[in-house]
Parts: sequence; C-alpha cells; structure tokens
Amino acid sequence: MDRLAERLDRLVAGNPLTIVYIRSDKETYLCGEDLWFNAFVLNAQDLTLSGLDKTLYVQLKHREKDSTVWQEMYPINSNGVSSGKVYLPQTLPGGNYILEAYSVHSSFFYKQRFYSASRVRVVNDLKEIRNKRNGMAKAAGIQNGKIQFGIYPEGGSLVAGLQSVVAFKAVNKDGAFADVSGSLLKDNIPVADFTTTHAGMGRFVFTPERGAKYSIALTNKSNYTFPVTGIRDSGMVMSLLKNEGDSLVFRLTSTYANKKKIFLRLQTRGMVQAIAAGSLTDSLTIKIPIANCPQGIAEVTLFDEQLQPLAERLLYVHPEKKLGISLHLEKERFAQKEKVSLKIKTTDEKGNAVPAILNLRVYDDLFGNPGNTNNIVNYCYLSSQLRGRIYDPSYYFDSSNTDRFKHLDVLLLTQGWRKYIWNEETLKDGSASGKIVRSDSLSAVLSPLRKQTKSTQPVAVMFFNYNRSITQVGTTDDKRSFFLTPENLAIGSRFFIKYFSEDEYSMAVENPFDTLHAFNKTFAGEYVFSEKIAAQESSADTSDLLQYGKTLAEVIIKGKGYTYRDKYLGYLDSIAKYEGNTDYVGECGWLNCPSSRTNIKPIEGKQYNMFTSEVTSHNKVILTSTNHKTVTYHYPQYTEEELLKKFKMAMIKGYYQSKAFYEPDYDVEDRSLPDNRNVIARNPEIITDANGEAVISFFCSDIQSRFTGIVEGVGQGGLLGSAEVGFIVR
Repeated sequence: MDRLAERLDRLVAGNPLTIVYIRSDKETYLCGEDLWFNAFVLNAQDLTLSGLDKTLYVQLKHREKDSTVWQEMYPINSNGVSSGKVYLPQTLPGGNYILEAYSVHSSFFYKQRFYSASRVRVVNDLKEIRNKRNGMAKAAGIQNGKIQFGIYPEGGSLVAGLQSVVAFKAVNKDGAFADVSGSLLKDNIPVADFTTTHAGMGRFVFTPERGAKYSIALTNKSNYTFPVTGIRDSGMVMSLLKNEGDSLVFRLTSTYANKKKIFLRLQTRGMVQAIAAGSLTDSLTIKIPIANCPQGIAEVTLFDEQLQPLAERLLYVHPEKKLGISLHLEKERFAQKEKVSLKIKTTDEKGNAVPAILNLRVYDDLFGNPGNTNNIVNYCYLSSQLRGRIYDPSYYFDSSNTDRFKHLDVLLLTQGWRKYIWNEETLKDGSASGKIVRSDSLSAVLSPLRKQTKSTQPVAVMFFNYNRSITQVGTTDDKRSFFLTPENLAIGSRFFIKYFSEDEYSMAVENPFDTLHAFNKTFAGEYVFSEKIAAQESSADTSDLLQYGKTLAEVIIKGKGYTYRDKYLGYLDSIAKYEGNTDYVGECGWLNCPSSRTNIKPIEGKQYNMFTSEVTSHNKVILTSTNHKTVTYHYPQYTEEELLKKFKMAMIKGYYQSKAFYEPDYDVEDRSLPDNRNVIARNPEIITDANGEAVISFFCSDIQSRFTGIVEGVGQGGLLGSAEVGFIVR
C-alpha cells in the first residue's frame, strides 16, 4: 500500500503545479476599445491561491486565422492575482478571438492542450452585436449528419458473466451532442432499450454472455448500428454502489476461481486520499471514507497483487463544498450616473463566514454572451481536469437542475480510461518533458562582436528606466550570461540594459513567446470552454444602439517632420550629436576652418562656407571654384539600433504596465459631461474581511440598459465560487 501511494506521490513531489484562470471584463468589443482581464493563479492540487509564479504570459489570438495579435508579460502579485489591459486597435479585423494565459508552473496544463482562455468577439459596428445575439438561438441536440456513438463500461472492460453499468455518448459530425434512443441486440435480438438523458449521454445495465455477439441499433436513426466488441472471457468488474456524504461503497466481482489479492486507490488531483486492500474471490464490497476529501473529480483504480491496474473509474466527490457568494443591491433600478453600492458576503457550504479574494466586473448585457457559461468553478473543478469537450459545464453546478449529479456521473463514465489528466501515465509524460518556460526569469547573453582574448571575468550590467528613477545592477557569469528577474521586468514596459566593458558585445534576451509558438506548431490546442446552445430565442436587447453614437466618427491628425522617440533615446541622441561631434565654426565664420578652431557648434539647418579637404590652412589661400563650397549643416542622424550600439546598451520589454481602469466619482466630478461606458465597474482584487463581508461602490454611466455584475473568487481552503447580479439603468 505504501508503494502504491509513493508511486503517485513521486510524480508530483518536487514539481509543484499551478493552474491559471483568466476572464475578460466582457465578451464583445468594438475595435479601438480596451480589453481588461482578471486572472487567478491557483495551486493545481488544493486550488488555493498561489504566489509561486511571478509572470503571466498573455496572448490574444484570432481563432480562425490562428494569428497572434497581442503578446505581453504581466506581473502576478504575492496573492496569486494578476490583471491588465489589452489594446484593440481600430485596424483590428472583426472576428472571434482567444485571450490565452499561462505561467511557468501551469505549463503542465498547457502541454495537455488545456489552455486557460477567455473567448471574445471583436466587431467593427454595433449592429453586428445585435445581429450576432439574435442569431445565437439553435435547437439543442442537432440531429443532422453522421452519428458517432461510443460505449464506456464502468471500470473500463466488459467481462462475460459479470453485470456492468455501461455509459454511452452520441455526437454528430460537428461534435455537437445528439439525442438518440436505441436497443442493445444479442444475436440481432433486442435485450435492452436505452435513450439519452442529458447532452447526448445515458446509461444502461448489461450482463454479457460468453460467445454471444452484441450490437447497438439506434431506433431513431435508420441504418445506424454499432458492434459491441472487447468482451473478455474472464476478469474483474468494479461498480460504484454509493457516493453519498462521507463514504464511497464499491462492489468488486470476479470470474477467477482462486482468491486474488487486490488494492483500491482513491486520488484527487494527484493526491492519494485512501487505499484499501483485500482478497477477492467471486465478490467483495469495499467502503472508503471520504469525509476529508477535497471537492472535485476523483479517480478510483483497482490494482492486482503486482500493482498493475485492472479497472478504473472517475467520480465526483463533495459537490456541496463550495464558496458561497451572496450579492445584494438596495434596488433593481438605478438612474443614469447614480451611485451603486454592492454588498458582498462569502461563506462556506455550512453558511459560516470565510474570508476570500474576489474579482468583479459589471457590464452592459449587450456586450455579453449568454452562451458563455464558463466560470472559475466549472473550469477549475471540471473542464480543466478532463480531456474532451464538455457541453455547458455550468449545468452540473446549478442547483436548479435536480438531476445534475446523476448526469455528472454519466459524464465522468463517458470519459473512459486516461481522460483524467492526473492519471499516472499523463503525469509521467508531463514530468519527463519538463516545462515550456523554465523560470520567471529571462536568460540573456553577451556575445563578442570581434575576436577577443579568452577573458572569464564577469561583466557588470545595469538595468534602468528612461529617467533613471529606477536603477538596478547585476553581473554576468564567466560565460557572459545573466538573467532578467521579475524585479528587473517590473522596471517598466520598456527599460534599458547597459554593460560596462572596454570590449564590444551584442546582447540577446530570451523571448518566452518564441518557445510557446514552437510548441504550438507541434501540438494543436484544445480550448476547454464550451458554448451553451440556447433552446429558445435569446432575450431582447435593452440597449438602444443610438446611446453609443455620441462619439466622433473620425479624427484626422496631420503633422510634419515629427518622429517619436523614447525620451531616454532622445537624450542619448543629443549626447551623440553634440558631445561626439567634432564639427565647429571657426573665427572666420567658416565650418571646420583649419586655421581657427573654436568650441562654437554649428547650427542645425544654417548654411556655411567650408574648404575642401586638401586645404590645410586658409591663410594666403586663393579661393577658386574647386577648393570651397557652401553647405546646409545637419547633425548626424542615428537609428535606434546605432544609438544603442554606440552606448553599449539594449532596450528590453518588461511587464506591460497600463493605467488604472477609469471609474468616475460623480460625488465630486462634473455630471454634465457624457458618459458612454459599457463596462461601469471592474475590480481585480476584492478581499472580504473575517466576517466574509465587503462593500463595493461605483457609478452608472449614461447608458440605459440592463447590466450584469459577476463576482468570482477563491476562499479559505481553496473553496471556489461565482455569483452574478443584474440591475437596470433608466
């Protein structure tokens, strides 16, 4: 039993894992708007907030073209919280985009093709939003096209003579679920009928007979039959009899005549919760305590005496353990620019107050997507733990769905062997392949520009921003390598590195996104969100599009001869022009007069006379048409690359730093100015007190619409929760 526990513990010990959850402030954007996001970085096993990772790597990708339009690094604070802005330029093509995020220790999930992602839509015209929403309604369970039908015996295998629970799943050619009914045939004679109960899935009970041939016939689909194969003549079957409260009860049956020693192991997210051992002849009942198990998917595996797996099953434990978030508004209707006070209360499953870290976003419903049902609860507990698409994962966490736990169990039965990402085989592959990004620090190296002596002396380097208000120092190793730490990256969106050496070097800094792009070329991504298909028409929009028409359609800015340059580079340019320039105006007023050198610098754009190079002194020189000329003086022009090379420097991208999200305070600000904000509140980090309470205030805009506020977060002990509230502005 110790060996069985250690076998799993070894795979995660010393290799801590994190999971990233990211969400944008709304789902639909106009070109030119700012996209704001909130992100939590959690310990992947106990789902508590983690301060292990320091850098969040964020990309915005066009979903159809698979092209990257934005990639930046953002800091993660010590609470495991990150937030920031993504700029959507006016020239950005409309379409569907993916906001994608990962960190160093969440690379394991990235390697399994589970991206923490938020789906957004970018439009060029507000009318596109309304047309998109009105066209979202579809019939649930599309029946068109060829059906793919799969059966999944509980435990993994059918054994002749032993009763098994068999789950099934039907999807069409597009991957959407299909509602079907049919019969199990034995030698072409119906012996059992079945029908789907939720999202194209269902189950039936079946005892196969030795030598019989079985098949599936879908009665509401002509000519759709599927053979049932893989029935074993001997073996063991594992069945779950009870999953309630503080225990799990399993029944093991066997066709072997001799007594067999067996082990049953229960684990959640790579953590062994219990191991039972026993001797099995024909049948055995085992009860496993789960009172202290965390919420989530659990894997139960049956092993033989040589610790080889015989059967495996996924199940869900303690769905009642969650962070309760209650939201209270003093009324349901507010006036334009009126102050809103939102009271938040966080509790555990027993109603006891618990402190929590939450985020908030409040937006006009017109810019939402009623089909996007992903939240921190169903993503972290369900979607990110399984391979394969899950239709409407929020269904299984909605208390209004009375049969949700039965349907959740069928969902887990249809995942089959090796669909749980915490199984031993997946963990072995993940630990063997290492991390996509090695650390939160970026590697850098100085390479000599010409052949030099083999010096092993370290080279001093300095990191600073444009006005040197922040200055940090470091040194290379004997191979002239060094690292840019998170502290260095926090200097600014752009900062400088200068090396101090008589020799000249080129400087190369690692780009973590290059590694990511190389990985993506090898593996296709599988996003874990799934859109809920509406069974009825979407509700009518309450926003009047004319409310958003109070902005200028076009602004043209004309300039002449202006080139933007970083402030510090401008300073270096001035130094290079004046201090490094040997040109002067002689006493005679000629440029670079050979007989009267002065410290007077020429003036940009002014015309000067100057001698040709063969004249070494102007004394007693007879002027001819060939020994002098008139020039308009211009100082030397340096490119950015030339300037940096000249001063032994490099300019580096650090953490993207955006200004604070704008929320007006109409208690003191002018109310007469128009306010067309469609996102009226955003707070990436709300901390409830010891009583689980917090109060957040914000002001409505001039938009008359229905607004939705969503609060998500993490409570003490890794409890996850999500809640929403709605109100109308009139």
